[in-house]
Amino acid sequence: MEQKQTRLYWQLALISLARLCLNTGLRMVYPFAPAFARQLGVPVTAVYRLVTIRNLAGFLSPLFGPLSERFGRRAILFGAMIVFSAGCLLVWLWPTYWLFGAALIVISVAKVVYDPAMQAYVGETVPYKQRGKALAVTELSWAGALLVGGPLLGIAIERQGWSAAFFWLGLFGVVTAVSLRKFLPSANKTVGGRGASLADYGRVVWQNPVIWAAMLYNVLIMAGNETIFLVFGDWMELSFGLSLLALGASAGVIGGAEITGELFAGWSVDRFGKRPVIITTGLLNALACLLIPLTDGNLTAALVAYFALFLTFEITIVGGVPLMTEIVPSARSVVMSSTIAAGALGRALGSWLGPFLFSQFGFSSNGWVSAMITAVATLLLALWIREARDQ
Repeated sequence: MEQKQTRLYWQLALISLARLCLNTGLRMVYPFAPAFARQLGVPVTAVYRLVTIRNLAGFLSPLFGPLSERFGRRAILFGAMIVFSAGCLLVWLWPTYWLFGAALIVISVAKVVYDPAMQAYVGETVPYKQRGKALAVTELSWAGALLVGGPLLGIAIERQGWSAAFFWLGLFGVVTAVSLRKFLPSANKTVGGRGASLADYGRVVWQNPVIWAAMLYNVLIMAGNETIFLVFGDWMELSFGLSLLALGASAGVIGGAEITGELFAGWSVDRFGKRPVIITTGLLNALACLLIPLTDGNLTAALVAYFALFLTFEITIVGGVPLMTEIVPSARSVVMSSTIAAGALGRALGSWLGPFLFSQFGFSSNGWVSAMITAVATLLLALWIREARDQ
């Protein structure tokens, strides 16, 4: 038993390292967009356009969901990392604007292939009572992309040029892909299971209303966060006149809140229950949305409220992942792929709604609308989303 537990710890560490590589490739464009633009000889808005196109990859998640049901989790995790590495190394060999854009899209596609298969793998490997901690470990790679991956790539870009970031990501991706192939077990009890084809995938979603509820929940919770998050920088600049200082501080606040939330989620959801924790933090997140506009004129209070916003949001999201793996246990990759696509839709809706509210009615409207959307999402989860069986 102890040997089995040790093996599981190493497997979790390995899939988390691979995910750290993916998340770093996904998130690096935000701090380094100006550097990429300068060295490519294009305006920074051209880089942002590529990011917008890249973000649409989340909608492709249901297309790839059946793959791990058909070929097995390990094969898809390995394949996603190989695709990721190929995209990165291609732009390193031929560093042009269009291949840079292609690499961003490939990275995003690799992530939407990797994440549902990884979450389904953990769902099958780890008992539900310990699953919150296990999935929280893998989620540390999200904050780690900003706190660890970002600084390391910054050093590489400064010393070796912008394309060096893609070389090191590609190399690390190959190493983790080979490691996944070697150390993860090949047996997979769910191969050929529910959702193994697109037609079967559609039937599973249609026959399980809880999946529709989970998708709507993810649309709302992501839209609520994006509605206030996207315009927060503009509000900081207008409120405090300290654009660089405020934005720099808020970036550190985000990273700190994310890693604290991931650690707290891993500690709490298995002890107190997945649903009670995320319902509580969902309501607290709605409250934080209301409070942020009230901190106008006080930078310290604004950053404290911002920390609370991202802390509660991160706990809600990370704590929700193990719950989602158990709402239809026989079709985990279907559920996870569907909720990822729904989350991408929520982000898109929030990215439209946030600037509209801010320009037309001011930042207070962002706070009120975000709070209402988040509260409705939390109520939806409380009423209709629960585990398929008592645990």
